[in-house]
Amino acid sequence: MNTQSSSSATPHESTELRFGIRSAQIATGLILIALLGALGFAALRNADARDREVAFLARVEASTTQVFNSQRLATSLVSALDEWNLRRGDTERVRLSLAELRRTLANGSSSDVLINNLVSDQFRHALEQVDGFITNPTQVADQDFLDARGVVSRESRTWLTNYQTAAVGQLRELSGVRATNERNQAVLLLACLLLSVWLLLWIAVSVGNAYRKARQIVASEEAKVASARSALQHASDQLAFQAQHDALTGLPNRTALMQTLTTSLANNPALPVTVLFCDLDRFKIVNDSLGHSIGDELLQEAASRLAKTIRDEDFVARFGGDEFVVVCHDVEDRAGALRIAERINRAMSRPFQVHGEDAFIGVSIGITFSKHDSTANQLLRDADVAMYRAKALPNTHIEFFDAAGDRYSLRFDTENALRRAINNNELLLHWQPIVHLKSGQVHTLEALVRWERPGSGLLLPAEFMGIAEESGLIVDLGRWVISAACSAGALTDDRSVSVNVSARQLREVNFVDDLREILQESGLPPERLILELTEHTLIEAAVVSAPLRRVRELGVRVALDDFGTGYSSLALLPRLPIDIIKLDRSFLREVTTSDAAQAIIKSLVQFASAIDVMLVVEGVESDAQRKTLRSLGVQHAQGYWFGEPEPGRLVRISADR
Repeated sequence: MNTQSSSSATPHESTELRFGIRSAQIATGLILIALLGALGFAALRNADARDREVAFLARVEASTTQVFNSQRLATSLVSALDEWNLRRGDTERVRLSLAELRRTLANGSSSDVLINNLVSDQFRHALEQVDGFITNPTQVADQDFLDARGVVSRESRTWLTNYQTAAVGQLRELSGVRATNERNQAVLLLACLLLSVWLLLWIAVSVGNAYRKARQIVASEEAKVASARSALQHASDQLAFQAQHDALTGLPNRTALMQTLTTSLANNPALPVTVLFCDLDRFKIVNDSLGHSIGDELLQEAASRLAKTIRDEDFVARFGGDEFVVVCHDVEDRAGALRIAERINRAMSRPFQVHGEDAFIGVSIGITFSKHDSTANQLLRDADVAMYRAKALPNTHIEFFDAAGDRYSLRFDTENALRRAINNNELLLHWQPIVHLKSGQVHTLEALVRWERPGSGLLLPAEFMGIAEESGLIVDLGRWVISAACSAGALTDDRSVSVNVSARQLREVNFVDDLREILQESGLPPERLILELTEHTLIEAAVVSAPLRRVRELGVRVALDDFGTGYSSLALLPRLPIDIIKLDRSFLREVTTSDAAQAIIKSLVQFASAIDVMLVVEGVESDAQRKTLRSLGVQHAQGYWFGEPEPGRLVRISADR
């Protein structure tokens, strides 16, 4: 009885045992459910981490393109700044490059915070400086320009590298989060194995599958990272190549040329460097008539011929447009340089195949040699001068630069070209109005001569009047200006025209007779013609007083131009044969703020009225100046506020008759 009781459990004990087993099963099940819930949560977090990595890689791929474009645009801006600084000409290319770079940086910063972190405040300040340079080019200091350019060039070169570093660092952080989630998931799976023996096989299989999938994901992500690194490296290499090479011809660009020249001159100043500046002849005709695509093909063929013509140790670059530069070392003498130039000339003289037809363009070559103190800019400038001489002179395509000779030859060329321009009627007149302040009507139109010189653009008088005076061409030039101004002025009903006249013209014996003949042929009433003379000219009273009396006897009026620049005095004015005083622009510098300046002008108004001459104030550039002058009693004024000199102004006034 006792043995049986000891070997078997009582019903109460069995119930307790079953209750304990079931409790353990329930607890295990609850723990298993909790673990499975935690496992599911970990899986969701792991999936979210993978999604974030995939999205980040996609964003990196798109942002890489944006960074590449930004760096390319920054390089283009640096190239445009170098070209602009070299010639200080048209700013349109710099303005467009700056606007495109700002737009690209703004778009990239809005889509990827990493891109925004690439652009420093110093770089943004440099862009603001560049904007100021092209707005006020005359105020640009060389050091400020170099500093701003250096910041743009230096920082933009590191964008891709910095972006790559930041992107890889963030990718590592994302990978670390994903790895942590995977480890947590594995721990939860192991706990489920220990607590659920009957699910051991299933859990083992699941863990194995999960592990294999995790390895595949890691391998896949590592492959993506390697691919991204390779793409970034390729983009960096490509950008470095493009920064030094011309996109159209594949030749080194101006940046590479300047670096090569600077390095060559610095490494061995005693070793002479020969520079050949090559400009394609008649290329513009082909480009304009057949289209830019054909012109691009022709430039590519020209670049290929140049590269094949020069020696292996020589360097050739595209300078810009249809200009190429060849840099040679170890050239024995001028004869050696001439042989290289002649080979280039022969290569470019062969016909180019364009749409099945032969096109002949030719080339003009300027040659210069370095000295111990030469700079890269100086060599390029000298070779460019020699090239233009080769282009201007007949029967030659190759010219050497000679510092003394070229100054005189260029002056001689300018004098001859000006003589041809006068004889061939190549000059033109721009008109600037003199306005009656009270009515706002144009009272007089001043004729200002301009020269549209082929190859040089529109030249202002300061660029050729000195040569005209020294050579005596000022007489013929002045006669042309007076004749053209009178003929044009006759087209208006009642407006006067004024013309600047030099002392050299007044000293001509036939000046007054020629003037009378011009007035008769043009039909302009003499009282509507005004001859403007400077104070210096009028002070030569012994020379010009007699011609001026005869001029006024014709009915032509005389104006004293730029009064107040240092020659005459108020006491002398009543004795001068003048009808009009044109007050120099220097009197307006402080007219809106200075009581003293206003008092001076008011006194001059009263003085002009007392001696019965007309007063015209020059240099009005703002409405505030106009209002101040009107309040001081000034009746006539001239300046950019009323209109800049332009060729079509008289035509418009004539059309309003």
